[in-house]
Amino acid sequence: MNEHTIAEKRLKTEIHYKNTLRKDLVYSVRRLHDWQEELATIQNKRKEKKLRGTIARYKNFIADMRHFLAPLLDELEQTIKSEMSFSEEEIAQFQAEVKEETDLAAKARAAFDKARANVESSDDTKLEPEELAALREAYSKAWRAFRLEKHRLDEVKTELNSEKVDRKIFELELKRIHVERHFISEK
Repeated sequence: MNEHTIAEKRLKTEIHYKNTLRKDLVYSVRRLHDWQEELATIQNKRKEKKLRGTIARYKNFIADMRHFLAPLLDELEQTIKSEMSFSEEEIAQFQAEVKEETDLAAKARAAFDKARANVESSDDTKLEPEELAALREAYSKAWRAFRLEKHRLDEVKTELNSEKVDRKIFELELKRIHVERHFISEK
């Protein structure tokens, strides 16, 4: 089992890209405000004119970034919502798998314990060599089945935990998107 599907990996990459753009936008807005404060203190007319031109270009750059980021937020929000609804179904499926795997592991463990008890309680003098070999083979098969089922159960539990963590990450990201929309709409 994969811990993350291709869609989840792509979504996390898009979230990372969006967060990088947001950080650049925040940095740019801070820088613009610093330049505007500096503009108020400049005494040199030539430097003031140069800084005004830089501020005007930077305002256009920030407006372009906001214009680019707005549809990206909408698209990302839709993708997260669709992934979260898919994840709910997937989590229910994993929970069913965990129950099935747990039942199979319990049966394999019971068969293993029974075979081990039979092998341990058997006396080499009482049993024929064929019976002893059959008993040991049953014990060996039960042990392999138990280990296989235990491994599958561990995989399913890991995937279930991964889905729960992803769901929490996506919920937090949806909240962050709403905050970012407010930030983008401010001028």
